Amino acid sequence: MFSITAGPISRIATALPRLFLIRSRLACDSSSSFSVNLLQNNSFCGLNPSFSWRSLRFGRFCSILSLLSSSTTVELVVSVSARVLSDEHDSVERDCAIVSMFRNGLLLRMFSQQRSILRRFYCVTGREIQPADGTPSSYFGLLKSATDAKEVLEFLPTISRTKQDRHVYTLPALKTLFELQKNGKSTLRSDQILKHPRFAELCQNVRFESRTFLMNDITECLKILTYLGVHTNSEIITVLLQLIRHQINDVTLDHIVFVSFILKKLDRTPLVEALQIALPMLLQIQIGYKLDHENVQQLVDLLEFVSQHKVNDRTVMNIVSALTLHGTNLSPEQATNALKALASFHNFLPQYGKLLQNVFAVLERDLDELPFKMLDYVLKRVLEKNLEHYPMFYHEPFLKRCAQYAVDHDIGLLNALYLLKKLNKISFLHIPLLDYIAAHSGKLSIVPTSGIITIVAGFSNANYRPPGWKTIKEEIARNSTITTGSIPWIRYNLELLSLDIFNPQLLAHWLNPQALEANMARNVLVDYLQLTELGQTLRLLYGGQYQGAYPAKHYVEKSVMLMLQNNDHPLLKPLEFAFGGEEYVSTQVVTEQGHVLDHVIAFDADGNPVKQCVPSVEGAGIRLEDVRQQANKL
Repeated sequence: MFSITAGPISRIATALPRLFLIRSRLACDSSSSFSVNLLQNNSFCGLNPSFSWRSLRFGRFCSILSLLSSSTTVELVVSVSARVLSDEHDSVERDCAIVSMFRNGLLLRMFSQQRSILRRFYCVTGREIQPADGTPSSYFGLLKSATDAKEVLEFLPTISRTKQDRHVYTLPALKTLFELQKNGKSTLRSDQILKHPRFAELCQNVRFESRTFLMNDITECLKILTYLGVHTNSEIITVLLQLIRHQINDVTLDHIVFVSFILKKLDRTPLVEALQIALPMLLQIQIGYKLDHENVQQLVDLLEFVSQHKVNDRTVMNIVSALTLHGTNLSPEQATNALKALASFHNFLPQYGKLLQNVFAVLERDLDELPFKMLDYVLKRVLEKNLEHYPMFYHEPFLKRCAQYAVDHDIGLLNALYLLKKLNKISFLHIPLLDYIAAHSGKLSIVPTSGIITIVAGFSNANYRPPGWKTIKEEIARNSTITTGSIPWIRYNLELLSLDIFNPQLLAHWLNPQALEANMARNVLVDYLQLTELGQTLRLLYGGQYQGAYPAKHYVEKSVMLMLQNNDHPLLKPLEFAFGGEEYVSTQVVTEQGHVLDHVIAFDADGNPVKQCVPSVEGAGIRLEDVRQQANKL
């Protein structure tokens, strides 16, 4: 049953044409009815208080209404049978059609009777938003109980352009849609939501209402629309960005950080770029008088912002100094974000050192409270900074705690290998972590190629043999044949040999002359040095076992040439002073296998040093064989 109450009568006249549009739906149903109750007049012009829907023409009804006093209160009652409303397939379409009758200035309220399929729609004029009996709006109830983003769109009321209607529905609907989509409670993908006609209507009403938005509302809408994938050049995104530009003086420090985060997700447009330039400048202006020195979270967020934007040193120091004064009173999440921010500075000033130490102290104390993914990421950033020659980021207690985290939290073999791979980059050793990995050696068959390389490198760097090494060694050897072209194959083979794991098939594959020529075409200098070392190891330690090809002579010669370029010999002068002068010490002596010895001193049979008469060849050094030919005792 639909009940429409209006007073005076003139205010309901605009709804009547639409009311008659549903006659075609109900005319074929004998149990549906329509009546007009004159609340102040029992009859008028011979008209009964209740009359049939089918017997009344629209023109006749309008004429009757025109005769009524403007102060007369009229109640229109439409009773719709159960049969009409029971068609589930057409229910949503029917609801939308009925709702569309009352778009012009009427607020809709909908609720269901218990154990009844009849529905009532109460429409009142003015600003009243609750039904007469105080029942809450069913649409707002739906927003609170919705389990699918599709429900939010399908049952969205058709909203007029009046401010009061838009204000009631737009933001709550948009926020509910975002929460459901973010939490995976939607049968619609983001692209399907964008194509939904009701979503376009919702965006249109957001645009109409946006002029009354505060900055928090603007940023919230921008966040939601960006998350759903609305295009940067769309009308609604452009309007919201323009509002930020016009209200730039109302932007707070927190808004600066949040808006900057959202702008990174948008495509580059002149407006986006203008805001990206303006926000750091605005922060520099506001930092002196808007910075809350007691708000640790804000300080951490601002530190992240200035680490990624070009601002003056004074602004950075204001934030760093304020955060440093809090000492170690940071949460582990805040310490993690601060550490990531400090690692992002291209120019790390000494004044940042105390804050860095505080952050490491917090993480050393509370590392167990962090999830593994967060720990793994921050460790990656710290080690990258180490490799960029920032020694202040090497904090051994922090690295030990990270390695021990894997053991204490039993993170599994694969996660432990991710951790070990990072520590291998700086040759950091942690025996309990290696023992933990060794205890899972039975799972090596499911470990990817990179994991095998990581295990080999870890045990080789530590020169460590855990309990049960024989079994572990067999497992590594069984899974050691890796022929993927992208791996650091020379170092990998050297590390296998250092663990006494000899794989002739693997060596034959990599040292095949054609394959070797192709791999060395990169012309990486360290490859020549490592290749020469691999050839030396095979000749001197595995000469009886290895029957394959060795590195060609020109690779060895280039390696020797590279090593002879080192002119740093700190022991040369002390040795010359101790043994009688420079003629007693030979420098940069080369062996047949390609070793370059920094210094060689020859002795006679009585153990006395003798002068060297062997001349050096330009660019080739002194050959050790030439020294031996003089029958000197080495």
